[in-house]
Amino acid sequence: MTPHLIQALAAEMYRWDLRWFHAIHPTMAPSTTMRLWARGLADGPLLMTAGLLGWMLVTPRRSLRWLACRVMAVAGVALVVNALVALVWDRPRPFVAGIGHAWMSHAATGSFPSDHLTLQWTIAGLLLWDGRTRWWGVVVALLGLPMAWARIYLGVHYPGDMVGALAMAVLVVASCGVVRNRLPAPAEQLRAQVD
Repeated sequence: MTPHLIQALAAEMYRWDLRWFHAIHPTMAPSTTMRLWARGLADGPLLMTAGLLGWMLVTPRRSLRWLACRVMAVAGVALVVNALVALVWDRPRPFVAGIGHAWMSHAATGSFPSDHLTLQWTIAGLLLWDGRTRWWGVVVALLGLPMAWARIYLGVHYPGDMVGALAMAVLVVASCGVVRNRLPAPAEQLRAQVD
């Protein structure tokens, strides 16, 4: 690709991002009820997902405890990768750039990709990967959709930040799968030790 083509593509992506941001984000202050509802959607799904992982950690089933530990470790890796991306591309949040209003309090950190959605969809992908938790993975993934909408609605993210979070989650989960396929499964190691 030529630099001119890359610039044209980046400009078109930015226009798309702004168009969708303005379609979702209210220009006038939302009602207190709407703001509280959106705030619940912005943070609630991740809190429920953390509760699910907490339950998995205390369940008597050792294999679920091990899976919860692995999911949390990989989610931590996803956050580190996000931080590295932010070092390369420190995209200001919409309210910092003067494009929208922050209808919730938020630090003026970089917005790309969304850490909340990266965590939510990384956890969902890892739960989907395991047959015992596939249904939970579907629920966790679907809960990420209203979270994405709410964080755009409240003015702390662009739609492109959510697409970036999805791409990051897919990348991290796929990388985890490649590593997993090259290493013996922990459950099989435990069964071999017991047998």
